Amino acid sequence: MGVVLQWQPYALIPLAGAVICAIVCWSAWRRRNSTPAARALALTTLGIVAWAAVEVLMYSVSTLDGQITVGLGIYPGVATTVLGTFWLSRVIVDRDATLRPVVWALLLIEPIAITAAAATNGWHHQVIASGTLVGDPPLVVAQVGLFFWLHSAYSYVLLTIGMLGVVKARRTATGLYRRQLTTMLVGPALMSSVNLLTLWLLANGGTVDLTVIGFVLAGVTFWWAVFRQGMLRLVPVARSFVFERVTDALVVIDRQGQVIDLNPAATALIRKVQPALPDNLIGLPYHVLVPGYGPRDRLVDGERAVLAGDRQIDLDIRSGDLTDRTGASIGRVVVARDTTELNDKKRELAAANEQLQEQLRTIERLQEHLAEQAIRDDLTGLYNRRHLMHTLDAELSLAEGTGQPLSVVLLDIDHFKYVNDRFGHAVGDELLVAIAGVLSSSARQGDTVARYGGEEFVMVLPGTTSEQAWNRAQEWRLRCAATAVPTDQGPLSATFSAGVACYPSSGTSSAVLLNAADKALYRAKAEGRDRVLRADTLAA
Repeated sequence: MGVVLQWQPYALIPLAGAVICAIVCWSAWRRRNSTPAARALALTTLGIVAWAAVEVLMYSVSTLDGQITVGLGIYPGVATTVLGTFWLSRVIVDRDATLRPVVWALLLIEPIAITAAAATNGWHHQVIASGTLVGDPPLVVAQVGLFFWLHSAYSYVLLTIGMLGVVKARRTATGLYRRQLTTMLVGPALMSSVNLLTLWLLANGGTVDLTVIGFVLAGVTFWWAVFRQGMLRLVPVARSFVFERVTDALVVIDRQGQVIDLNPAATALIRKVQPALPDNLIGLPYHVLVPGYGPRDRLVDGERAVLAGDRQIDLDIRSGDLTDRTGASIGRVVVARDTTELNDKKRELAAANEQLQEQLRTIERLQEHLAEQAIRDDLTGLYNRRHLMHTLDAELSLAEGTGQPLSVVLLDIDHFKYVNDRFGHAVGDELLVAIAGVLSSSARQGDTVARYGGEEFVMVLPGTTSEQAWNRAQEWRLRCAATAVPTDQGPLSATFSAGVACYPSSGTSSAVLLNAADKALYRAKAEGRDRVLRADTLAA
């Protein structure tokens, strides 16, 4: 006998559910690469669409055998819905949750088995045993068999496992994520409730199949979750995933100070510091985990150094209160970070910085030394002629501004050529160094002593009158005459002749002053040497 199709208004109910779920399925599938939840939701709604489509077709068949035959085709859709809902419950709680291939293989055993059982129902009648048509329009009321009840039990066990995970995650969730989890519970719960009611009615001789109403309710719920709550845009990482993967050591303690939870990083750190602790750390007092703490010691935030064997470990410890919804304290969470490597790098950086600073100080000293060497005479260590001229120009400008006198003494060692010829240049150099020592040791603050060239020396004396400069030159002359250097012919000493010139009486420029002092010097040599003459007295 052929199958007679006849449209029934009652089919509009599952058709509406199928249309709504098809829209949700297409929207989720388009976002399948953004989050695993999109693929899971697409699979779930695809199963509902297939299930509802079979129901629509079944209600359009007017014969008993036809409705039973078509009705047996719901099981692929039912199995897909159950698997999709279980998968969705996993990934909505933890976006990184994965089902290994072996798990998928095990999960697919029952759907394949019930589908095969439905296809061969005519042989064993263990899915649908028999049925009758009742009402107008006529709808089948089926008497179900053992395979049907086994399938129902399996489906609800799997759904319960998935929903329990959602319930657990919802306890700690907040905000929009909490509302999304609530929707995730409501959708399957509505469909399951309606289906359970139908099963109860069937078991007690009922004649109404309310499952089609569940399709509409589930479709509307998933539509609301996707288009109003943005379920596929916000699937946060589960708390347990963060807690397990975070690299800092996390330890949760209760109000009595006992450890009630800790992550793998905390376990590894504690084992490194306290390898002798028991395998199970849960329930231990927190003070035994870190050496140095006593039972009554309070947790103090900050740096702490502990020993791990023969090595020191630096820990940065931070803690915070845990409160319930009423604000009452329920414990503390302790975060410990191993900062040993960071502190080692800091210490290495500080040592490298100190070494660099020392190198910079050495460079500065070398630069100062080189700068000083550039203005010093190599033999005597006195300032050289270049520095002398620079200093004299600067002192003349200062004297001009203050109106203070400035004297210049130019001296020349007597008979120095004779010393070199008779005793050698080495002895002559020793004599120059000795006289330079006398002059530099006699200098006052602000004075400048320079080697002018050969055996000539110049002293610049700021704030010194011509007479004062002459007196000081006389003292130097006597001290130099009393200074001797050893030779193979006995001690050797020398005298000098000097000329004194003073600003402004003898001149107002460096060249004029030195020229005036030079004339006085040669006048002293001409008068018999070993004497000091003033340029201003010569002019007079």
